[in-house]
Amino acid sequence: MRDFEARRMKLAGGSPTVALNARGIRMKEEGIDVLSFAAGEPDFDTPEAVKDAAIEAIRRNDTHYTSAAGTMALRRRIVQKLREENGIEASEDGILVTPGAKLALYAAMTCFLQEGDACMVLTPAYPSYRSGILMAGADYVPVPLSFDNGFVVTREMLEAKVTKHAKMLIVCNPCNPTGHVLTEQELRDIADFVLAHDLLLIADEIYEKLIYDGRKHLSLGAIPEIRDRVITLNGLSKSAAMTGWRIGYSAASPELTKVMLKLQQNTVNCTASFTQTASIAALDCAADAERMRLSYLERRNLICDGLNAIPCIECPRAEGAFYAFFRIDCRGMSSEQLADYILEKAGILVVPGTAFGEGGEKCIRLSFAASRESLQEAVKRLTALFSE
Repeated sequence: MRDFEARRMKLAGGSPTVALNARGIRMKEEGIDVLSFAAGEPDFDTPEAVKDAAIEAIRRNDTHYTSAAGTMALRRRIVQKLREENGIEASEDGILVTPGAKLALYAAMTCFLQEGDACMVLTPAYPSYRSGILMAGADYVPVPLSFDNGFVVTREMLEAKVTKHAKMLIVCNPCNPTGHVLTEQELRDIADFVLAHDLLLIADEIYEKLIYDGRKHLSLGAIPEIRDRVITLNGLSKSAAMTGWRIGYSAASPELTKVMLKLQQNTVNCTASFTQTASIAALDCAADAERMRLSYLERRNLICDGLNAIPCIECPRAEGAFYAFFRIDCRGMSSEQLADYILEKAGILVVPGTAFGEGGEKCIRLSFAASRESLQEAVKRLTALFSE
C-alpha cells in the first residue's frame, strides 16, 4: 500500500513535549521510579466556583450547540477582560472561542498562511508553532534569541531574518520555554518591525497571569498602530488550571476573525456549551489565579536556588510562566544527550532545549508546576549526578 501521509504532515512531526509527558506516564505505570517535569500543566485543581458553574449548566441542559464563535455572554465577558486588564479594545465580533488556545493558534496559521509565505518565530519557542506553520504549507523562519542576554529581542535581530516572503510573526509573552517577559522597548521594536514589513502578528498570552518580581504584562494588541493586525491568543488552561476543559480564545479585528470562523464552522463547529458557561466564572476567579502565581513563585525560587548551587548549571530566574530553562556545561553533551543522561542516571524526565528550536542548545526545560517535595527531590538527584 502506498504512503498516504501528506508531505506537510511529515515535515511537521509530533509534539515533543506531549510525547515526553506520555513517556513519563507510561514509565510510572510500569512501576519505574521517575520524576516527570515535562508537561506544562498546573498541578492545582480547577476552582470550585468553575466546577459548580459547569455542573449547574449541565443540569439545566445547557448541552447543545452554541454559536460557532462562542456564546454572546462569554464573548462579552472576554471583551470586558481585554479592555480592563490588557488595554485591548475588542468587540464581540472579534472574539472566537475555541476548544483550547492551540486550536485558535492553528486557525490563525491555517487561515492566513499558504505555500510561498514565511512565518517568523522568536526562538526558543513552543514547538507547535513550527508544526502549525509547516502544516499550513508555509516556511518556518526562526529568529534565535540568546541565553546570555536573557532572550531579549531587538529590531536588529528581526531585520536580520526577514525576507520578502514574510507574512506573519509569532510572539509568546511570557515565553514558553524561557520565561522571558517582554519589556516596553521590546514591544515597541516588534510593533515598528511589523508595521515596516506589513506583517500579521500572533501574540500568544496564555501565561499572562504568571509574572514575577514586580514585572508587568504588556499586550501587543493594545498598541494602537498595530491593533488591526494583531491576533491575541489566550485561554484558561494555565490561569484557572483548566487544561482538560479545552477552552481558549482569539481576539482580533472582526475582519480577521470572520476568516478564522470559517475553519471553526467546518471543523469543531463550536466549543462545549457548558465549558463556556464555566469559563465566565473562571474569568472572575482572580484570587485563585493569584494564589497559584504566588505558589509558583515560591517553587521557582526553590528550583532555581537549588540548580544554581550546582557548579555546572546556570539557571536564570524565570520572569514569567512556570518553567526553569537552564544551561548545563557538562562533558560536551548536546541538549538531547543531557536529557537522556538525566533520565537514565537520575530518573528525571525533562525536555531538551533544542525541542524548542534555535537558542536552546545545551539547555533543559523543567516545569516547576510540581510539588515542593518532587522539586526538592529533583535538586537532590541532580546535585548528586553532576557532582560525580
